[in-house]
Amino acid sequence: MRTYELALITDSSIEESVRDGVTERVESIVVSAGGSLGEQATWGRRSLIYPIDHHSEGFYSFHRFQAEPATVTELDRVLSIADEVLRFKIVRPPERAMQSGKAPLLRGAAR
Repeated sequence: MRTYELALITDSSIEESVRDGVTERVESIVVSAGGSLGEQATWGRRSLIYPIDHHSEGFYSFHRFQAEPATVTELDRVLSIADEVLRFKIVRPPERAMQSGKAPLLRGAAR
């Protein structure tokens, strides 16, 4: 299994329960495929650099998980069609960053 990080920007105007539903959907896909969940970080509501679908703010969250590449393909498919998701990016952090504990996406969460 490989380690991945998911950066997720959801619509800031949706209710918290809907936003939690997106997170639960991600977690269920990973766990049902035999993967495991890791750290999560929430940056909260932030201004977007440029408008996305007429939204000027988004809710940022980051998730680390271990899974097979086929699981990442399924996550990509599901998040692409989710109306609540403005943008997302799934990356494999460098091994050196994982060993030192400085993962690229999660390190800015302490802002």
